[in-house]
Amino acid sequence: MAQLPGWRGQATPAAVLQEIAYDLLLEASPVNLQHGEPGLSAVRTTLTRGIPAVLANKGPLVLAFAELHQLAQRHAAGLAYSATVCGALPVINIGRRDLIAAEIQHLRGIFNSTTNFILAEMANDHSFSDALAEAQRRGIAETDPTLDVEGWDTANKLVIIANSFLGISTSLADVSVQGITALTAADLQQARTQGQTIKLLATATRQGSGYRLSVAPAPVSINEFLGQCDGWEMGIEIYSDLYGRMYHKLWEREPLPTAAAMLRDAVNLFVNLPALPPGQW
Repeated sequence: MAQLPGWRGQATPAAVLQEIAYDLLLEASPVNLQHGEPGLSAVRTTLTRGIPAVLANKGPLVLAFAELHQLAQRHAAGLAYSATVCGALPVINIGRRDLIAAEIQHLRGIFNSTTNFILAEMANDHSFSDALAEAQRRGIAETDPTLDVEGWDTANKLVIIANSFLGISTSLADVSVQGITALTAADLQQARTQGQTIKLLATATRQGSGYRLSVAPAPVSINEFLGQCDGWEMGIEIYSDLYGRMYHKLWEREPLPTAAAMLRDAVNLFVNLPALPPGQW
């Protein structure tokens, strides 16, 4: 690769994006909650140039949601990120578009299919470590699964939801977070004897002018919508003043649906651009 024309081995992605010609950024680098790099600088550079950006990476939004939206507005650049929350499940689109006239009183959801798979395995008498190893063997849990099993991936998605359509400025510090690492197979089996299962739930409950936000394992009746959201499934339950209770669910095991969500965002951004002569967008 170093022999290719224009090779710049020491250049950052943002530095390259500052110089090259391109029409769209698709940002799907690994989540970095410390400083957001390299994704955050790449998105900043792209928006500042007036070029649209589509994100699957949650880090830049969790760390700089308001800033990135201000940059997009100031430079007339499209910004879309429906793939950051539950992949192909259009949670962001539903909240921002379809519930725009409603006040959301309560929502809760299962936003991480890796932990949902692990909990399903534990309910079948596998230990946490064995269930995690199986998820890793199948390639759906990272070598370092911390973000998933300690609840931070779910919390990231809840922060993006809160900023996107709950109408509050929120950071990870505003979310109470507890993962699933302390659970045992016995806990899941005990819940089953009571007609319940345990799920890692993200919850937003209206309190005055704001919301109480939390991520924690919680018992759910096996007859409820989320109680039947099993294995590789993710789902959300939303209760609003105008539309009552809504349920949405997705089965997602492989990366294709998330990639399709990025394509969905890209198409929507370009469809909504002002009319331009052929070949100029």
